[in-house]
Amino acid sequence: MKTGLVLGGGAVRGLAHIGVLKVFERNGIKIDRIAGTSMGGAIGGLYAAGVPAGAIEEKILNTPKYRLLDMGIRHRGLLAGNAVHQVINELLHQHSKQGVPIEQLPIEFKAIAVDLMCGQQVVLDHGDLGTALRATTAFPGVFAPLMEDGRMLVDGGVLNNLPVEEALEEGGECFIIAVDVAREHEKKPPRNMVEVVYRSYGLMAAGRRHVSLKKADYVIRPEVGYYASFDYTKAAECIKAGEEAAERCLEELRQHIEPQQSRVV
Repeated sequence: MKTGLVLGGGAVRGLAHIGVLKVFERNGIKIDRIAGTSMGGAIGGLYAAGVPAGAIEEKILNTPKYRLLDMGIRHRGLLAGNAVHQVINELLHQHSKQGVPIEQLPIEFKAIAVDLMCGQQVVLDHGDLGTALRATTAFPGVFAPLMEDGRMLVDGGVLNNLPVEEALEEGGECFIIAVDVAREHEKKPPRNMVEVVYRSYGLMAAGRRHVSLKKADYVIRPEVGYYASFDYTKAAECIKAGEEAAERCLEELRQHIEPQQSRVV
């Protein structure tokens, strides 16, 4: 039986996925399939391409925050439109993965986007990886949409922030681990326009997320709910939270995964 990993969107909180993957790497947890949305799509796609979790962490922590965040945000400005995409491309280039099509990645991968022209979800599972990751991280009102083949692609979290069903669609038995970094609704007011937009979309997608969680075989929930969506100064804390959550689950996960893998062998 294969092991699938579903990585949800959560902006900065999604960096917790890096910590989860670091623990999996250290402990020999083999992942055969990844589906991701937004930050989960970006990190999942890089990992599926063979970029180690530690390398992703190092790049994020050593990238100046002004490259990720337009400091005008406090004046209701927007995030730099291509900053995350540039970081992704730099990592792919450094690890000789740039230009590799998704169908040739060592780990099966799907990124989720939404086509604003028809209002439907788009599953990106073939073609250029960098383009797919650009689409899945294009959060509306924050990053510019990706125009491709008559489609206007934006962050898949608009409709589906935890693509468990998409990870199951390939057929065959698969044990699905979902990493949920979404924040439940809070009463503290948003700090700026970006957080207003992000929270609004989060509320709209909450129903489908809860349905998706029920379809996963195992759910890891890093404790990142109190970090603001776009506070990149908390990147290290989010990564650590993911690491701690995965460590807490490790023995239980092994009880589920190792018997299945030994059966295949």
